[in-house]
Amino acid sequence: YDTVPASWDAEQISLAQSATVACFASPSAVKAWLKNTNDLETPRALASCIGETSATACRENEWAEENIFYPEKPGVDGWTDAVVDALEHLARK
Repeated sequence: YDTVPASWDAEQISLAQSATVACFASPSAVKAWLKNTNDLETPRALASCIGETSATACRENEWAEENIFYPEKPGVDGWTDAVVDALEHLARK
């Protein structure tokens, strides 16, 4: 199968513009996020990734390491912890 990045409508772009944490379950999700947010003039959201593969995709697309959160073992439970870690990081700023 082929993975095709989603095209977003204006409302989805507006929501992305206000997001402080973006959750990624795959490298293709990282690519879709970047495709749809590339022209926004807002700071890049923190990345909460399901595992190392998605985190690597973020690194390859110039996310700062301190803005990428992911579990040691991939999976939904660890991903939930990664979201909490990202939100706690924001709260400390």
